[in-house]
Amino acid sequence: MKFLLLLVAAVSAGAAVLSVRIVDPGRQAIPAATVSLISQDGEAQALTTDSAGSCRFTAAPGHYLLSAVAAGFDASVPQQVEVLRESDSPVTISLGIAQVRSTVVVTASGTPQTTDEVSKALTVVDSSTIEQRADKTVAEALADVPGLLVQQLGGPLSFVSFKIRGLRDTDTAVLVDGMRLRDASGTQGDASGVLEDLLIADTGRIEVLRGTGSSLYGTDATGGVVNIVTGEGGGHTRGSITADGGSLGAARGAAHLSGGFDQDRIQYSVGLTHWNVTRGIDNDSPARNTSGQGQVTFRLSSIAFLTARVYAGDSFSFIRLSPMPVGNVPSSGIINAVPLSLAQQHLYESGTPLEDLNPGNANFIADQFDPDSTRVGHFFTGALRFVVRPSDRLSFTAQYQNVRTTRDYGDGPAGPGYFQPAGTNLSDYFGRIQTANARVDYSPSHWQHLDAGYEFEDEDFQNSLIPPPSTAAFYGNVSQLSHAIFAQDQLQFDGGRLQFSAGYRAQFFSLDTPFFQPAAGAPFAGQNFAAPPTAQTGDLSAAYTLRRSGTKFRAHAGRGYRAPSLYERFGTYFDGFNYTLYGDPNLHPDRSSSVDIGIDQRLWNSRVQLSATYFYTRLSQLIIFDTGINPPYGGYRNGGGGIASGFEFSSSVAATRRLQFNAAYTYTNSRQDTPEVPGVWQSLDIPHHQYSVYATERLTARVTAIFRYFGTSDYVSSIWGLGYRFPGAARAQAMLSYRRPLGEFRAIRFYGKVDNLSNQAYFQDGFRTPGATFTVGTQFEF
Repeated sequence: MKFLLLLVAAVSAGAAVLSVRIVDPGRQAIPAATVSLISQDGEAQALTTDSAGSCRFTAAPGHYLLSAVAAGFDASVPQQVEVLRESDSPVTISLGIAQVRSTVVVTASGTPQTTDEVSKALTVVDSSTIEQRADKTVAEALADVPGLLVQQLGGPLSFVSFKIRGLRDTDTAVLVDGMRLRDASGTQGDASGVLEDLLIADTGRIEVLRGTGSSLYGTDATGGVVNIVTGEGGGHTRGSITADGGSLGAARGAAHLSGGFDQDRIQYSVGLTHWNVTRGIDNDSPARNTSGQGQVTFRLSSIAFLTARVYAGDSFSFIRLSPMPVGNVPSSGIINAVPLSLAQQHLYESGTPLEDLNPGNANFIADQFDPDSTRVGHFFTGALRFVVRPSDRLSFTAQYQNVRTTRDYGDGPAGPGYFQPAGTNLSDYFGRIQTANARVDYSPSHWQHLDAGYEFEDEDFQNSLIPPPSTAAFYGNVSQLSHAIFAQDQLQFDGGRLQFSAGYRAQFFSLDTPFFQPAAGAPFAGQNFAAPPTAQTGDLSAAYTLRRSGTKFRAHAGRGYRAPSLYERFGTYFDGFNYTLYGDPNLHPDRSSSVDIGIDQRLWNSRVQLSATYFYTRLSQLIIFDTGINPPYGGYRNGGGGIASGFEFSSSVAATRRLQFNAAYTYTNSRQDTPEVPGVWQSLDIPHHQYSVYATERLTARVTAIFRYFGTSDYVSSIWGLGYRFPGAARAQAMLSYRRPLGEFRAIRFYGKVDNLSNQAYFQDGFRTPGATFTVGTQFEF
């Protein structure tokens, strides 16, 4: 009863007002600046300044983070402000001072912090950067993040993987606004099945946490977290319309709109993008994707909020055949990869038998076009979030999320090779994950913040196969439930210079009996299953800042885990006549321990920031696929682990008011206890060296030039169980844009971009990637 009375009082509570004015270095007003006010529990308001450079926030009394950004100016440093009920104290923010940008983030601790306060290794890519570079996908936006290896198997809209600090793609958790995005129908149950479908639609920023995040975010966060944060609404109605196109027959249209109603009691932000690639790699791989993202926030009172968010996509692409050996290939050792010429590959794709080709010194055929092998993908993640903040020190949050993924594959008899079906195979995968959680945030004093909560998850996986007649069809349905409890304590001492954080999470599982049809010969019939072992993780981090010298020392240690997927537990293949079992319902989770130690240094009045981090991760137990189980088909089992260690270095320099420069280098030594390729202990697909450069120069007030470079050393991959050494990537990108203001809130921008300037013929794991390509486009802002 007391709790209900508290909620009633919360909704009817009064509010205070904060006035903000944005000016340039000459104290002249800046209209159309976006000003953000963020509470301690993460709720954000965003307003747009008027012609006088002013805006007014209505909020509950308490402490907030305030920041501002405007086109053509450097963003402000987030500052702590206190909103008082009895006074409307004006705050003035000046934009335009050249310095390394500090932003507000939430992923490192689950609560808002400035990047200067974070005790973990974290990188932010904000919406202004994404828009300025005309990045089309989440993968493209993250290509130069230190410690994160982004790999794409082929051309646009093809398979994408994220690997953090030498670990597998399954060790990276992908979040949307802090809640997990996973494909329950995927082999590992992670986000790998949808990464290629994640277009930029209404992305406010992307935060990349490196180092285990399992105590905060649960399964898959062994190596780190990629958190896609939806854009904020509120303020003056504003938006943009973008159209661009270029090589590979690519054309893209995008629209964005945000603002508020009823004196900003209702705030919204929404974006829609359609990208159509009519030719693709080698003029034979068309693909398309339509994605939408947005959210709306209802401010029920100054301290009660309800937010609805959605992110969804619909895609189509052709599935190319995997690379394969050709010619005189040794049966052991590491093979230096030499691709079959494109002319010979075209002969093979048109029906010439392998034995009639002239491979020369080539030893592999790159991915091949299959004219009737297609993928249709759909993903949807929708969430509701309700927050009540009765006081500056206490808040309650309840969230619900529904994630639905569908992947439909079709394959007919056409195409090269010996493995084409006699008729047409149709295989459908459907996954659904419903998540609900409740959380309490409490600050007993200004130097301590506590949060704790409970999470429930309902996961379901369905698979159906319709093979060519006269074989029988197959249907499978597997589901499970899980419960988790979590808690975190964050402490600050010495005026915020010294910070500690400790977190704990435990997840408990229960399994339902799987259903398979046809029933004759179906595995697991009539069996009862014990729940998988409880997954427990802990997390510790600390940071100390020497403010006079601008030096921050930080350390982070924790345990990570990845829960076995439904496929790894119950996966089976049905060929139309008989079942082949891959799964093991008694699998234990992947487990790991990691530590990283780093230093951040600001110099030259915060115009330079240098960061260095040493990291070490020990994978103590993994789920592996063993061909020795149920030969020749293989199956999943728990096995040995491995290590991944190395260091990251990054630098950000505001050389002048017009020139911003970023560079990063990562060294990784990743090794497996059980080699995936005989005699190759190095982890596959992981280069030792990775480096990037990103520079932005405002040549004039209207013209901006951008240069990006990404590179890696060589690496070892597997083709049909053989180890192939591939040269590393060396990809340079140049861009020029012109922005002309048309009024107080309107402008038009023209841009052109060239990618892979050196026209490198690069093969990612044997998949051919695009040569030099260009994009030209225009954007209208209003």
